[in-house]
Amino acid sequence: MKFHGREKELKELNARYIGGKKEFGVIYGRRRAGKSALLSQFASDKNAIMFQAKKDSSYGNLRSFSFAIGKKLSLPSSFVFSSYEEAFDALHEYTKKERLLLIIDEYPYILDQFNGFSSLLQEFIDKASDNLFLMISGSDVSFLKHEILDHNSPLYKRRTFEMRIGKLDFSEALSFVEEMENEEKIKYLSLMSTYPYYLSSIDASLSFEDNVKRLLFSPFGTFFSLPDQILSNSTRVQDVYNAILLAIAHRHRSIIEIASYTKEEEAKVSKYLSTLIESEIVRRCETFMGNKKTTYYEIDDPLLEFYYRFIFHNEERIMLNGDIVYKELKEKIALYLSYGFENICRLYLDQKNKDGALLTVYPPLKPYRVEKSKLGRSIEIDGLSLSGDCLLVIECKYRNKKFDKEMLLHLFESVSVFPNKTTKEYWIFSKSGFEDDVLSIKDDNLHPVTFDELFER
Repeated sequence: MKFHGREKELKELNARYIGGKKEFGVIYGRRRAGKSALLSQFASDKNAIMFQAKKDSSYGNLRSFSFAIGKKLSLPSSFVFSSYEEAFDALHEYTKKERLLLIIDEYPYILDQFNGFSSLLQEFIDKASDNLFLMISGSDVSFLKHEILDHNSPLYKRRTFEMRIGKLDFSEALSFVEEMENEEKIKYLSLMSTYPYYLSSIDASLSFEDNVKRLLFSPFGTFFSLPDQILSNSTRVQDVYNAILLAIAHRHRSIIEIASYTKEEEAKVSKYLSTLIESEIVRRCETFMGNKKTTYYEIDDPLLEFYYRFIFHNEERIMLNGDIVYKELKEKIALYLSYGFENICRLYLDQKNKDGALLTVYPPLKPYRVEKSKLGRSIEIDGLSLSGDCLLVIECKYRNKKFDKEMLLHLFESVSVFPNKTTKEYWIFSKSGFEDDVLSIKDDNLHPVTFDELFER
């Protein structure tokens, strides 16, 4: 399968590898974000040992680790080191002579069975020569951060770099859908965002509808049991996550509402929400009633939200006849996908932000909602970000009507609640294009973007 994207990450890793110094890197991020694929691509042209730990016994992982090392050292395939200490001693001797990339993927699985492994790894790192390039990776973000940041951890202050792997950049994600019509691109990106694992599942020979039915509305579908692939391995914990995500997907979005829906204590809900936010599955949002701020939560993974909206309660029916269930939900699915246009526009602006194509570098965009403003009406802005004296404003219209000057003036009035001294940078997206009275405005800080321009590379 062709590898897509991660150009910046690969550039950084390759520069460090060529640098010839001892390195210890930590790679983390949510499940199915593409960490293993990135590591495999990085290792593909190097003198490397890539070991993926499993949910196995301590001896089982030692045996697998021995096999991975044995292939490099030309040992018999049945050979098993007597201990991890012996395995590290063999690697230490090897790295005295040659540069070696050692990758330990799914690192937390080893510690589940042998909590002394980090101490052994620390000793190995400390005495290793500059030929060692070591990387550990895992999906348990909180766990890995504890391993490298906690003062009591053996690995504290050993890392030379860390990388958090999340979604692909917008331009990189387009490579998965570049041969499609723009309407199809919108649908796929609305459903899958820019996660490479999701996008790589697309069968380009099928229509969007047939791909959705194949992947989700079939008991054999890749994503029919999506939470099992994305959430915690603990069944008990996953049940809590399921309940919280189901609540959010059905518009119960404050902690009080989620707790009421799930029949769980608010403190417990808050704890698990923190983990979901850290794992980039849920995002924390804010709205205002005058000066009073209210916090609410949204699922940041549109495919996972889709699952809880349309699949979770229909699993048994889909196992009998997914085609009929899809037909019943088809109109609701189309409406759901139309709301994804805003997220696509934010991803586009995130790319512009990273590329330095805006007035300044902004913090992440957030929707802005005020129920009662000094304008005497509610204010809804699809995306805002403030950096110093610069304010980034985005507005997205996914409708069969051109964006006209009246809409623009309404947006200007909404943004007038912010200080006049702020330089305001507007990016406006419209599926149906713009009226001439908008296009004729000459303002370097006003950027109308048409449907087709959104996908120009």
